[in-house]
Amino acid sequence: MSKVVILGAGVSGLTSALCLLEKFPDKILDLQIVASEWMGDYHAHDFTSPWAGANWASFAEINELDQINRDKDAYLEFERLAATDPASGVKPYMLKFGILKDRDLPWYIQQKFVKKIKIMSEEELRFRNLDPSLYHGVEFQSFTVTPGVYNAYLLTKIRRLGGKVKRVPRLDVITDLVPILGYVPDLVVNATGVNAGKLLRHEEPDELKKVYPVKGQILQIYEDLPHQVMVETLPEELNGKSYQFLNIFPRAEGGCIIGGIMAKGDWSRTVDTELSESILEVCRYHVPELKSTTVYNSYAALRPGREGGVRIELSEYQLKGRSGSLKVIHNYGIGGAGYQSSYGSARQVCDLASQVFDSKKTMAKL
Repeated sequence: MSKVVILGAGVSGLTSALCLLEKFPDKILDLQIVASEWMGDYHAHDFTSPWAGANWASFAEINELDQINRDKDAYLEFERLAATDPASGVKPYMLKFGILKDRDLPWYIQQKFVKKIKIMSEEELRFRNLDPSLYHGVEFQSFTVTPGVYNAYLLTKIRRLGGKVKRVPRLDVITDLVPILGYVPDLVVNATGVNAGKLLRHEEPDELKKVYPVKGQILQIYEDLPHQVMVETLPEELNGKSYQFLNIFPRAEGGCIIGGIMAKGDWSRTVDTELSESILEVCRYHVPELKSTTVYNSYAALRPGREGGVRIELSEYQLKGRSGSLKVIHNYGIGGAGYQSSYGSARQVCDLASQVFDSKKTMAKL
């Protein structure tokens, strides 16, 4: 039986913890989630999960088969949760998506993976100020997740399965986990997001260069919308920033979030008021249903980017001054796709964990 520690309490860490407990009840003696921030904390803009827009619209390219499979797993799980458990905070919405014609349709449309696919009419494209000669539009069944509700839901399930939680100060390096715990765990899952590079800078200096923030800026409004809207590339006449787009996601509890930007390498938490005005202008331009909006909150936060994409991999680090080593499964660097690939990523973590558990069992027999 193994002692497992999950480092990080965002959606990647919580989903990994839940999947491990569900899959290995006979192999895990103790599972503990260790983190400096938890859902309900809003003081850290680099703790990504509370701030997320949290819908499903896969970013994977058609040749990125691993990422496609991760996103497929999460779509199917969100579909199940939306149909069977409203307490999860997952709710189905149709997504209206405007895409430039010089870009391929997303893989999930080409493969007819998502439900209720419909091609947007030229009439609706014009209604949304999208030139039919430049844009095509698709609609399909998506989902919106309310982060606070959903992560509390995951944590409740984890605790019912025997998982424990522990708040700790932020670690400087990953091996600092051992003196905090007072023992060497059999397995650590590193789900530390945008701070993973810093934590690994001694063991793997290249990761410090690979991990980077992708700043987002979001407005929250009271008004409802019966569907999601996305426009990937904005019309030139809007004079948006090069990294600006339109996302509008209604939430189960009412109101919508409006974004946004993807500003690579920007660590700041400042809300740009001029950009907020631009976000609202874009919203009114493409969504006539929201000509009048009441903004009650705005914020900036960081997505955890990584050169080469998400890292789901097993590493082993020698511990200085003590015998043994730290076996670590990494699950970080997913960028803006944390929720929409969470179950697929967690199941890959489980596959790697099985190797660790089986290796421990073999060693015990020798």
